[in-house]
Amino acid sequence: MASRPRVLLAVLVYGGGDFVGRCVHSATRVEGSECEVRAIVLDDCTPDDDWSAELRRLCRSLGVDYYRAPRNLGIPRNMNLALGFGVEAGYDYVVLVNSDTILPSNLGAEIVRIAEAHPEIGSITAWSNNVSIFSLENADPDRFLERDGLVDWISSTLCDEFGPEPIDTPSAVGFCLAIPTRAVREVGYMDPVFGRGYCEEIDWSQRSRRLGFRIALAPSVFVYHMGSASSLAAGLLEGGDTTVPRNERIIDYRYPSFRRDVGEYAASQIPDRISRAAHRRLVLQAARDRGYAIEATNLTSAPTSDEALFTIEPDGRDGRVRGVFAGFSTSFDDVADPIGRLEELTGRKPTRIVLRDFGAAATRLLEAATAKGLDATEARMYPERV
Repeated sequence: MASRPRVLLAVLVYGGGDFVGRCVHSATRVEGSECEVRAIVLDDCTPDDDWSAELRRLCRSLGVDYYRAPRNLGIPRNMNLALGFGVEAGYDYVVLVNSDTILPSNLGAEIVRIAEAHPEIGSITAWSNNVSIFSLENADPDRFLERDGLVDWISSTLCDEFGPEPIDTPSAVGFCLAIPTRAVREVGYMDPVFGRGYCEEIDWSQRSRRLGFRIALAPSVFVYHMGSASSLAAGLLEGGDTTVPRNERIIDYRYPSFRRDVGEYAASQIPDRISRAAHRRLVLQAARDRGYAIEATNLTSAPTSDEALFTIEPDGRDGRVRGVFAGFSTSFDDVADPIGRLEELTGRKPTRIVLRDFGAAATRLLEAATAKGLDATEARMYPERV
């Protein structure tokens, strides 16, 4: 029997007491039935010795390896520490992870599945609410996505939607980046010219492309990412900054066509297509799994993580049904019978029907609910005529 692929999951740490613990906890939940997963925390010599000692104790209690560098290396060299260990210890893949993330349990299995199906891939970036121009937008990620269970559900749902098919992108993004060790042997390591960090993964992925490797985004793996929290903790960025201009200039000098490639990707139909498909699947799957409400209201629908919520304008002028769940949203055009359409799409009846405003569409919704034997709550705050 062939041995399972070996995955080194390296959490890169420099301070960050508000968020590192939950990242480490999520790393222990990355499922290893289809691959062997080893998690290690690489503490880049956080100045607070007591904090580092506390992190060491947490790692020990969770069965996670811990290493504290004797001096501050900066992000590129800390990445290289992980990559070098992965190569020398015989791992098949190294996953470099920012500490301001929450990882899904399917991370290892999906990374391996994609890489094994596409051996020409040199790097795989996970999908996220905060992953540069490749982001899957969410209305309020810090409110909804800071929970392991929901991150697992989102990632599993997107895995069912997209399968092991990667999206080619102009660059990798280092917040959660998987690299086959065979690619490391060919491409080399992160360039220390980028100092304490930023743009090193862009440089590495451009070098890999020149050697014939593909740069991939994995829409079947979703990772919650605070965004810049680990960089702020490390002092790389000041409040309000999003990058390091000096390092951007290095990229522009080395790869003059890179900005054009990014612009062409952003202008293509790919980001909108996969984003629309993801939002639609997440909202409808939430409705199937958790139930859903239909409301006739003129107010903006409030996202929820308890159930999906679909709204119609009470007067029905635009004929659209809008759906939201946990900060994700979708819509359906020209829907004359919202209840029937949603029953068809979800395979279940609505859990609640609420009328918050007057109008022709609200009246039709009430009549349809009555005809189907469904209860409808009238929650209008004012009389029909004022």
